[in-house]
Amino acid sequence: MRERVWSIDINGQPYITPQLGRRQFRIQFNIDISPGDAISFADIRLYNMNKGSRIAQGSSIVLRAGYDDNMDAIFTGFVTNSLREREPGAPEIISRLICRSGQPAGDRSSAQLSFGVGTRIEEVLRALAAAWPLPIDIDNAQFADAKPLTSGLVVDGDIPAALTDLAYAYKFDWMQDRGRIVITKRNMPRTTIPVQVDQFSGMIGIPEVSRGPDGLGVFVTVQLNPALRINGKINVESEFATFNTGNLFVSELSGDATANGEYNIFAMKHSGDSHSDLWRTEIDGLRAGTTPTATETATKENGKLIWGARVDQAFRVKVREIAGRLSMDPNWIMAVMGFETGYTFSPAARNPGSTATGLIQFIESTARSLGTSTAQLARMTAVRQLDFVESYFQQYSGRIRNLGDTYLAVLWPVAVGRPDSYVMWERDSGPYQREYAANSGLDVNHNGFITRGEAVASVNASYMRGQQFVR
Repeated sequence: MRERVWSIDINGQPYITPQLGRRQFRIQFNIDISPGDAISFADIRLYNMNKGSRIAQGSSIVLRAGYDDNMDAIFTGFVTNSLREREPGAPEIISRLICRSGQPAGDRSSAQLSFGVGTRIEEVLRALAAAWPLPIDIDNAQFADAKPLTSGLVVDGDIPAALTDLAYAYKFDWMQDRGRIVITKRNMPRTTIPVQVDQFSGMIGIPEVSRGPDGLGVFVTVQLNPALRINGKINVESEFATFNTGNLFVSELSGDATANGEYNIFAMKHSGDSHSDLWRTEIDGLRAGTTPTATETATKENGKLIWGARVDQAFRVKVREIAGRLSMDPNWIMAVMGFETGYTFSPAARNPGSTATGLIQFIESTARSLGTSTAQLARMTAVRQLDFVESYFQQYSGRIRNLGDTYLAVLWPVAVGRPDSYVMWERDSGPYQREYAANSGLDVNHNGFITRGEAVASVNASYMRGQQFVR
């Protein structure tokens, strides 16, 4: 029988070995890997660690997990926040590590490079990786049709910013994953050998066909597999499938209406609890050579909602009604609720570090001001809780003009209506150093200031990712 194993390295040294992890400690983790975010995120909880063993903020961390016959790194990065928590009514002390891939403040790389006319984009990307320095994974075949630089290129400064600009121009995705730069085009064929996904290789449940009636995508869960990579492929074989294809009453399914076939891995999530049955990898796949049609894009005009496939019809109807009464785009509200609930849209979603609960993470004082409590909110249906979401946003009626305003009304209302350059919190001075510490992961350029533009980046990503779940 395969046995689950895990380990942690801190600052390049073993911290919890596979033997200790298996026998003495409990771990819970959630690792989100999506090229749309450029970095991956980890939320790691270690139970009953000695108080003197606290892991310092800024420490490098490597989490390895899997089985005794297949164990490897599933996250490499650094600790942005190190917290000690206690669950209500439970004796355990939890060391919670909020982490992101890449390097901590002060280690962000820059370069001064010049590229002449005719340089190929693959050469530019490899040179940027070498200057970082980080290994790079890139498939030259995906750039075979890319035109060489027509007017040269000068990079003088931040390497991640340069990569982001090039990604927009050359239509590729990039991210830092497990200590490497991964470059990929989500729709193009990949030369990697696909990983088999079927009932004999650890598939959990039934795969779900997604992204419209053409069945361009699949969501499938497998036993935790560290061998899966964001630039890899899977080959799904299943006798049955469920369908999340939009309105099947007006759209006909095309193709063979199965989940079977090869898919590029678009995003992944590793989840585990060493003391429960949770030890899995969720895969979001996209068929090579395909893209969702324009009619699947959610807009205020066509009435479709981002993340709409994650909720039921009654929820979607009510969100549209609320948005109409508040003169807001319903997709702004969906993007915020998706991000705040970890894309579960659960009315009981809870932030373990505070009282924050529900669709927009009401804190206890806010819940009381609305005539309820976080305990009552957690017991409501999602549709019922939307009444309180509406009540909350009513106080900002007429002031919310865009997605950023919608999110800041929840996170930091003082910033509603401000420009993206507005500084919300500072690390080393001012009255909001505590708020900076709690949200330091938003400080994208690690300069000790969190601007409105940095704060809304995550909800912008939620908006874009939600286009995968339009209904």
